[in-house]
Amino acid sequence: MIEQNKIFNKKAVLVTGGSRGIGRSICIKFAELGAKVIFSYRKNTSKVKSLQNLNFEGSGQITGLRLPSLKDKDIKIFLKKTKKNYKQINFLINNIGDAIKRSSFLKSNEKLWLDNIEINLFSAVRFSKNLLKIFGKKKIYSIINIGSTAGKNGGQGDSLHYGVAKSALHTLTIGLAKELKNIRVNCVAPSAIDTSFQKRLSSKERINKIIKSTPAGRIGKADEVSNVVVFLCSEDSSYVNGEIIYVTGGRV
Repeated sequence: MIEQNKIFNKKAVLVTGGSRGIGRSICIKFAELGAKVIFSYRKNTSKVKSLQNLNFEGSGQITGLRLPSLKDKDIKIFLKKTKKNYKQINFLINNIGDAIKRSSFLKSNEKLWLDNIEINLFSAVRFSKNLLKIFGKKKIYSIINIGSTAGKNGGQGDSLHYGVAKSALHTLTIGLAKELKNIRVNCVAPSAIDTSFQKRLSSKERINKIIKSTPAGRIGKADEVSNVVVFLCSEDSSYVNGEIIYVTGGRV
């Protein structure tokens, strides 16, 4: 898709929640293209260690930094620590997100709703705002939010709490693009992707239903999402701004 070998050489990319799934694929894609990648993680697992131990040609590298919580104060501390080693962050990928569990609307409690809004919306709000304040706007070129088709279809009857939170993230994307002007802000909204998220929250029966309703005849791969993220941060997409890009295999 992008022919240049090291188009992000000497550029710095911050990926929130980068140790697994889509976030991990995003980290690797950028590092392969020469970027210095910083990712946040909550627990220092084997996946965190293995990601940091990957080797890349040229300037590409991946470094993890622990983020104990999504509280505003912890995000500020995280970003200030990041600034000690990286004078500037050029791209922010707000990847942190989770549905927590499946639930019908009537059986859902208020905590589930508040937790979903905290994880899927406020993580992006706090990271974006604090990054802009701590690093300044001059060399931040692009912010990418990772949304979901649930933000458009309402969560398909068992994840309305998640769909509403992602819908809010989509709206944040559009509003930020208008307000920030010189910083492009876009959202990549995938359907079901083959990650631990799906394995944890979707039964085989549910996955089979999704596959049957997907013209591509399968669920997606993490790389198919990270390819779009990289494209949206490249000069090839320089006039794409304030958009929600759905990666669904044709599924509505």
